[in-house]
This record gives sequence, structure tokens and C-alpha cells, in this order.
Amino acid sequence: MNDRTDDELDRLLAALPLEEPPAELRASILAATVRRVPAEPIDPWEAGAWGLLLAFAAWVIPHLSDLNGIIGTIDRVAFTLAQPTTLIWLTVGSVAAFAASAIPDFSPRIHLARKGR
Repeated sequence: MNDRTDDELDRLLAALPLEEPPAELRASILAATVRRVPAEPIDPWEAGAWGLLLAFAAWVIPHLSDLNGIIGTIDRVAFTLAQPTTLIWLTVGSVAAFAASAIPDFSPRIHLARKGR
């Protein structure tokens, strides 16, 4: 049988020559697990495309009561999109949306609700 006590085993374990862990081991483990930013459920461009499609559908559906309404709606949309000011505002809005999406997310630095506090 083994006649060693727990104290003697602890002393022997503490005397083992162990190699030091890498300096950034803890940080890399935390970065890979706890601090990992979850993936987006859908891509931002896909969400934008669905938003535009739904907005267009919500605007067009009330005008689709008859054939003359459809033709009139297509005519008004084509005329509106052909205006230079509309094209400029669409360009400015698209650039602003892409610029806002390019801004880095600062939420990991904000800890409003942390467990254990």
C-alpha cells in the first residue's frame, strides 16, 4: 500500500520542476472564449437589402389595387428615381450608412451589467 500522507504528496508535487506557461496564455484563452464577439446572425448588407425590400413592399402594396394603379406607381417611382436630387440623397444616405457600419464597436469596453458585482 501507499503510506504517504496528503502533506507529503503536496510537498512532492510542489518540488516538481515545471515549465513556466507562456506569458500571454491567460489572455489568449480569455480572448478565444470569454471575450469573443459573437458572429452576426446575418451580414449587414443582407439586413440592409431585406430592409429596403420590405420598405419598398410596404410602400407599393397599397397602390396595387388595379392595373392603372400599378402602371401609375411604376411611372411615379421611375420619375422620382430619375431626379438628380433623389440620386444625390440616395448616394449620401448610402455613404453615411456604410460609414456608420465601418465605425468600430465600442461595446466590449462598456460593462454596464457585469455578473458578480
